[in-house]
Amino acid sequence: MKQYQRILVGVEALEGVTHNAFEEACSIAKANEAALIIAFVMDKNGYAMLERTDPRGFEQLKSEAVAKLKEYEEEAVKQGITDVQAVLEVGAPARMLVQDLCQKHQTDLIIIGQTGGTKIDQLLLGNKSKKIQKKSSCEVKVVAGNTSSTVHV
Repeated sequence: MKQYQRILVGVEALEGVTHNAFEEACSIAKANEAALIIAFVMDKNGYAMLERTDPRGFEQLKSEAVAKLKEYEEEAVKQGITDVQAVLEVGAPARMLVQDLCQKHQTDLIIIGQTGGTKIDQLLLGNKSKKIQKKSSCEVKVVAGNTSSTVHV
């Protein structure tokens, strides 16, 4: 019996770190014969300095991210997932994943890597994975290294 029909996985398309979220999403999508939406959300605020020093820099990074997303998409197809879509959005990652992408694609599971940083970073900036878990209307699976936790909402 299939548990999931549409899975949204948040990936990092510029720094190359996905905390095994992509691999976990492929495994679950294949087991459930589910559609897989591979999403990268660029936080434009994080690149404000780059835009001031090089107005074309942000667009160049977007192009690099699109190329990386294409690689993710091709890998998912190689793993036997037939319904795969890669999307790139610009905005606040937690809000975009939970509100915009989750609703737009009618997903029933979001898989993300645990966002860390130092304790000070987490206090000042917050933990994106925790924000996503709190605000999501569907199940969220957080993958960190070789472990994961699932929150049913």
